[in-house]
This record gives sequence, C-alpha cells and structure tokens, in this order.
Amino acid sequence: MAKYYIWFVVVVAGLAGIIRVLLPRRFAELQLQNLGQAASISRAKVKALLFLVVGVIFGVLYFFPWGRQSWVVIGTLFTLLSAAEVYFQARFHSLEALVFQSRLLGILYIGLAACSYVMLKRI
Repeated sequence: MAKYYIWFVVVVAGLAGIIRVLLPRRFAELQLQNLGQAASISRAKVKALLFLVVGVIFGVLYFFPWGRQSWVVIGTLFTLLSAAEVYFQARFHSLEALVFQSRLLGILYIGLAACSYVMLKRI
C-alpha cells in the first residue's frame, strides 16, 4: 500500500510541478479566473483548512509505533504543501502573486516528487 501511495505522490506532484514551472503565467491566469468569484475564495480557504487537518492527522500518525514509515512523512508534506498552496492562492490572488506562487510551488512539487522517488527506491 505504501508503494502505491508514494507512486501516486511522484506522479501527481511531478505533473503539478512541471505544469507550474513550464507554464506559470497561464496556470496563474486559470487560477485567477477560478478565484474570480467571492464564494470561491471562501471555498478555497475551507479547502485549505481541510488539507491542513489531513496533514496534521498524517503528522500525528508518524508518532504511533507503526507510523514511522516514509509514506507517512511524504503524505504529511504533500498535504501541507497542498494546504499552503490553496491558502496562499486565496489570500494573495493578484496575477503577479499567483505567477510567483506558481513558480515557487512548482519547484517545491518537483522536489517532493524527486524525494518521493528516492524514498521509493529505498523501500
């Protein structure tokens, strides 16, 4: 089960990172269009809170006797990174801020995918 989750993170984080790094302005324009309504900003903040709760749950699982596994650490980092992305997009939703966030988060997602792949090879 752990290998499948880590492969999931490698693929999803890798694709998310590549899109954000190669097409940051286009991705930011799509996000700005998505956040154009006031209801979507509040929805994004609730989604960020939900991701944060899931990340905290993964983090707590790490301290259980059977929880000291690499997939728990990867799951925690992935959900916390997703929570930060959604929160900061809702908080700072100008085009230039979204372009910067797209580039930064793209690099972080690619780094997470690469680290996950290295962890996968060690399992």
